[in-house]
Amino acid sequence: MRRHPALRAVVVFAIALGACVPGIGMQEIWSKDEARTALVVKEMLATGDWSLPRVPGGAYGRKPPLYHWLSALIARQGLDGATLRLPAAVAAAGTAALIYLFGAQLATPAVGLVAAAILMASPSFFEWARIGRMETLLVFCLTLSLWGLGRWFVAGGLGNGLLFGLGIGLAVLTKGPAGLLPLAVAGLTLAACRSRPGRPRDLGLGLVLAVGLPLVWLAPASLVAPDFAQYTESLGPTVANELARPSSSAVSAVGGLAIGFFPWTLLLPGTLVMLARTRPGASPLVVVSLGWVAVVLVVFLVGISPRAVYFLPAYPALALLAAWGWQTAEGRQRRWLTVPLGVGIATVIAGGIVAAVRPVILRFHNDPFQVPASMGLVAGGVLLVAGVVAFRLERRRWSVAALTIVAAGVLITLLMFDVRARTPFYNRLYPIRATVKYLEERIPPGAEVGYTEANRVTALAVYLARPLRQLPPNAFTDGPPSPAPRYLLLPDVEFQAAREPWSLERVDEVVFHRVRYVLAAVGSGAARSPR
Repeated sequence: MRRHPALRAVVVFAIALGACVPGIGMQEIWSKDEARTALVVKEMLATGDWSLPRVPGGAYGRKPPLYHWLSALIARQGLDGATLRLPAAVAAAGTAALIYLFGAQLATPAVGLVAAAILMASPSFFEWARIGRMETLLVFCLTLSLWGLGRWFVAGGLGNGLLFGLGIGLAVLTKGPAGLLPLAVAGLTLAACRSRPGRPRDLGLGLVLAVGLPLVWLAPASLVAPDFAQYTESLGPTVANELARPSSSAVSAVGGLAIGFFPWTLLLPGTLVMLARTRPGASPLVVVSLGWVAVVLVVFLVGISPRAVYFLPAYPALALLAAWGWQTAEGRQRRWLTVPLGVGIATVIAGGIVAAVRPVILRFHNDPFQVPASMGLVAGGVLLVAGVVAFRLERRRWSVAALTIVAAGVLITLLMFDVRARTPFYNRLYPIRATVKYLEERIPPGAEVGYTEANRVTALAVYLARPLRQLPPNAFTDGPPSPAPRYLLLPDVEFQAAREPWSLERVDEVVFHRVRYVLAAVGSGAARSPR
């Protein structure tokens, strides 16, 4: 094992975090995924009850509470976009540091550095590092577990077995059953890896820790939360809903993975050919990484309806494999990697130049988005300079520096696109805060507002400074509760459905992104109606 890589890992973490946080709070909370998380955090801060993840009104959050706890700790002085998203950014930077340690300790420091650079400069990973959801926290926990597994294959030890279990336990606290993925990876690598100096008992003790961590949360929650039984009963339908959710096809999901990992996807074919020819079965890094990718692909292509974000846990393993190939390739094999990567970067540079001289129209949420000409010019220039410098470094056989320079250019381009283009576009498309400010003028202070989890209503509820109550999906068919909230905030379609049974009176309405949202007052007859 390489000694004393911890200081370099801290530097990697600091650089990665510095790349993730600029402008992280600029984008308004508009997506339903972020809004769900924010509402749970908002409820924790308002009630002081962190035992179970609940949204306003007592309904249950759909995920375990680890991410909500972290965000609530940061947001003690107030929840906003930055405090909601900061745990995701820290988790992404932590994953980059772990990947550096993974490569440095199981191969060479150069492999670790290249892998960390590739991971942070992957478009999808960088995007999710700036979104207030638990995806990158899950990736961090899985990486922690598999780092412990890889170290156990190299040197054994109880500490590494406990790391393996610690990561699993934290991953379960982050996203439930998805946290169990390292168990399948461990099974594959135990069958395939020739090096096995550790005692299986060490991994077994790690599994005891993995079971114990969720119990540390569940046992006290069962004692202090009067609605604990209802919460546990809701978990089964939630998991079933995740499994049955309509989603994209396997082809589009894998295509999303390839695009989300671009341009480093271009390194993978050559790396796979090298692996097939050399068969490095004695390398724990390669074996664990291959098992890691295989498990993620099989689980989310065969067992669960695939979505592109579900493949995010495979990104660290893909980065490790690409880094191994980049550092191992020599002679003709090197051209298998450098030529496709060079062509890919040149294509992106050409696209930036085209965007600078003629309009390039993309579509997000079925709305046209024109790439700013200045951004295309600057991005193309940054990548051109990075490409030229990297080419000269590669000619001198400074391969680590060459790829790191390319990764830095890609990362700068991703950050610039996010801050200068995508964030302003979504803020114009979904002006949530301005809409809430307008609606609050029509709601008396202290009046309770009922809302449904539909379209952008959850995002409006996040910013609404009024008592809230989330209504169940069947609220408009079963009739209003008693007492009913004084006001409702819901899409026009639901307003029309509930207008007569709830005796609703339209107070005002707003429209954004072609959807009409209605603020309605609940009639006195509805307020007295039994459930």
